[in-house]
Amino acid sequence: MLERPKRKNPVLRTRQPTLPPAARSRIALGLTAAAALGRFELQQCRDCGTVQYPPREACQRCLSIRLDWKQQSPAGELLSDTVLHHSNDLFFRERLPWRLGLVKLDCGPTVVAHLHERVAHAPSRVVVAAKLDRAGQAVLVALPDKEANMAEDRQLREFTCDPKFRKVLVTDGKTALGQSIVKALASPSAPRERNAGPNSCARRSRPK
Repeated sequence: MLERPKRKNPVLRTRQPTLPPAARSRIALGLTAAAALGRFELQQCRDCGTVQYPPREACQRCLSIRLDWKQQSPAGELLSDTVLHHSNDLFFRERLPWRLGLVKLDCGPTVVAHLHERVAHAPSRVVVAAKLDRAGQAVLVALPDKEANMAEDRQLREFTCDPKFRKVLVTDGKTALGQSIVKALASPSAPRERNAGPNSCARRSRPK
């Protein structure tokens, strides 16, 4: 369960506001399009029926180029898991350690996924979901069950913009739009809100 963060030590260096790696191939954008609609889709060959990952220009089995994005079963088995303590990418370097795992999907492919903290060590059953990260790209996340919430996990929360335990600034709160945003943030699912001055924009940041 996500705990309220401690007050920031003003002496310590502030984490840089970076985004996850956004580079994707043209073919891989099909996964992002499906994730934006809340669906878990992978490429499937029309000729031999093979489901494949990562996305490719041709079928890995029969080399057919007749590939469709189709919704697949998200269930699978965690084969192995590890904790990353070093990364060359600035986003992950600022957030280490980071837990990853190798998941064998029931539909065929084996994928590398970010692991929810409640996922047990391998071997264990998981549900893989395609989610959009802060850079607007699809990432694969292994959850203990379909009801698990990414925002309740310390690591996976870094991919989200969930306002819980974060400071939220709503500017131009006197307008109808500003008032609507404040009311939405004041709902039980978003425990904290701030209301301020003259330009219409909502900004989110981590607590200081």
